Amino acid sequence: MPKVKTNRAEILRAVWKVFHEKGYHDASLQQLATAAGLGKAGLLHHFGSKADLMKAALEYAMEWYETRVLTQLQGDAPAAERLGAFMDCHFRLCELNGGAGCFFANTILETGGNGLFAAGLTHFHNRWKEVTQAFLQERFPEAEAAERTYRLFADYQGSVILYKLYQDTSHLERFRARALESLNLPIYPK
Repeated sequence: MPKVKTNRAEILRAVWKVFHEKGYHDASLQQLATAAGLGKAGLLHHFGSKADLMKAALEYAMEWYETRVLTQLQGDAPAAERLGAFMDCHFRLCELNGGAGCFFANTILETGGNGLFAAGLTHFHNRWKEVTQAFLQERFPEAEAAERTYRLFADYQGSVILYKLYQDTSHLERFRARALESLNLPIYPK
């Protein structure tokens, strides 16, 4: 077999796709190696184990997420425009790899909050909260921004589950409309 020259980022992008489509437990080393253009031994040589490969894929996915999704909430554009762009990027993540949904949520559901990947998954959620809450604090008091951040995350993940179940983007579109509308609605009774 000829040597395939590939770099770490290409390997991680390829295995991220497999983990996203199949999940950690159902992705075989052979499927991961094939996707990366390597043999199993070559893949293990680079990463040590399937668990270490998944940890590296989570780190790669988080970097991708930071630069392509979370950054949408930052900047000087109007709040609704930034939130809309943020949602659009989320939806592209859900639609990646055959409509596999949210890679991070899938992994949380599959491996649990105290499993091998808990640190990376907690980092994802904490960064999501931090950036989203900072965005919302431009418009709302801190306590209200924190509550809105919580509700936004829960509503998003519920919409993703319905999207995955029915392969129907209307669940994501309805979420987007609710999220944008919520910028102008109170959450606490007066």
